[in-house]
Amino acid sequence: MPAYRHLYAPQGGYVFVVTYGRSGSTLTQNLLNAIPGYAIRGENANLTHLFANAIHLVREHEMFRWRREDLEKPRDERRPYLKPILGKPWDPWAGAEKVDPDQFSLALMDLFVRQVLRPPKDCRVSGFKEIRFHEDAAFFRDHLDIMRTVFPKARFLFQRRNHEAVAKSSWWAKQPREKVFAQLRQAEQLFLAYAAAHPDCAMMLDYEGLVSGPDYIRGMHDFLGEPMDRQAVEAVLARSLRH
Repeated sequence: MPAYRHLYAPQGGYVFVVTYGRSGSTLTQNLLNAIPGYAIRGENANLTHLFANAIHLVREHEMFRWRREDLEKPRDERRPYLKPILGKPWDPWAGAEKVDPDQFSLALMDLFVRQVLRPPKDCRVSGFKEIRFHEDAAFFRDHLDIMRTVFPKARFLFQRRNHEAVAKSSWWAKQPREKVFAQLRQAEQLFLAYAAAHPDCAMMLDYEGLVSGPDYIRGMHDFLGEPMDRQAVEAVLARSLRH
C-alpha cells in the first residue's frame, strides 16, 4: 500500500475556502461541488488548526529540534546538555530525536483526509470550507503555510462580504457593531496579506460578485484551471438565492 495514499489520491489536489461566518461561503462550496470531480466538504470546527499546531510543535519546539540537529553531529560538537543523554533511555525526551517532522505532517493530514474529508473514488479535487482560520491570528500564516506545503496542489479561496450585511446576520447581529467590524477587518487583513504573498495559489472572492452571476464566477474557474458550465452555475445560483 503506497504511503499516504489518501492524501495523494485526489490527482487535482485541494481547494480550501477560507472565510468568516455569514460570508456566503456555502454558496462557494456549492459552486465548487458543481464542478465535475470536486468534493469540497463543509466546516469541521477548524480541525486542521489542531493538526497544524502539532506539526509546528514537532518542527519548531526546541526539545525536538535540538535533538534532531545534534543527532547528526559528532558527540563533542553537541550541546553540553545533550552530550550525556541524547539517544539514551534516561533522556527526559527520549525518542524525540527519532520524530521526523515531514513524515509526521504527512501522516496526520493523510489521517485527516481518510477520516474527515473522505473523498469519493471519483474525486479529482478535495478540500473544505472553514470560517474559523482567522480566530488565531498569530498562527494564521503558519497554519496556511503548513497546509500549503503538506496538501498536494493546495489552493486557497479567501471570501469576504459587505460588513453591513454580515453584521445584520445571525449571531453577528447580537454583538456590538464595532466589535463585529473590527473582527471582520482583522480577518480580511490576514486574507489579503496571504493572497498577496502567494498569488499562484490564493485568490480573493467577493460574495457580491458571486451572486452577480456567471461572468464573475468565471474568474474563479479560470484560477482553478477548470472550464465553467454556465448552466450548472446558474442552477446553483438559483437554488442558493431562493435559500
